[in-house]
Amino acid sequence: MNHVSLIGRLVRPVELQEVGHGSVVCNNTLAVRNAKKNENGQALADFIPLVFWDKTALLLRDYCAKGNQIGVTGRMVSRSYVNKNEQTVYIVELLVEDLYFMEAKKISNQATNTNPEPIEMPF
Repeated sequence: MNHVSLIGRLVRPVELQEVGHGSVVCNNTLAVRNAKKNENGQALADFIPLVFWDKTALLLRDYCAKGNQIGVTGRMVSRSYVNKNEQTVYIVELLVEDLYFMEAKKISNQATNTNPEPIEMPF
């Protein structure tokens, strides 16, 4: 069985890439709260690479931004490639199948002419 469900915050701005034949992809990272804390008592996070395709990527672009809390379900996939140093690099990432909005869409600061509020990361 390969089924993963996570809730966390987007680490990077949402950027789509076109990959031919009308498909789009978005690669991002989800900061997921860890039960452990550091020596200062601050919560730690695990950073999970995510891949969104087509409709899910478009939903992410239209309704989410860096720092937004989202829920995702999907399956873990692995791939590898040979880099310019002829070393094999292995990548494990979550292929997102379902996206869940955990908070209301934020109105852009440009539209409201207000100063941006700082985003605390990861939580």
